[in-house]
Amino acid sequence: MKKFFCFAPIVGLLALSGSALAQSELKAKIPFAFATPAGGEMPAGNYVISQLVTNTGVSSYRILNMDTKKAVAALSSTTVKRPGGETDYRPMMTFRCIGDSCALSGIYRTGSALGDGMRAHPRKAVDPTTQIAEIAIPLGE
Repeated sequence: MKKFFCFAPIVGLLALSGSALAQSELKAKIPFAFATPAGGEMPAGNYVISQLVTNTGVSSYRILNMDTKKAVAALSSTTVKRPGGETDYRPMMTFRCIGDSCALSGIYRTGSALGDGMRAHPRKAVDPTTQIAEIAIPLGE
């Protein structure tokens, strides 16, 4: 039995915030529910992703669902390279999905080849014959 990995881009309705915080506050339409690093579950919907300022050296984000007003904090666990050799360095989020169960796996800011990796796990157990997909949702223009 083999595990298959693939990279599949999904285009959503996206726009940068018009404020002075444009680099740290982004908007995205995420078309599926997903698990967060702290073990929570966020529904599909319109999101605002804000980078939080901390003195710890660990990147942290507030992920706010604009439809439900539910928010979670997500802390980066590692620095990761952009998936799939992507070189235009636009902001995006990545998710690791098993069937219809997805988990946040990274947030990438504008202009950087590296991003903030997240350790969240899809809710389903991994069957060795199940295809695992890495899905990227662009944030921005």
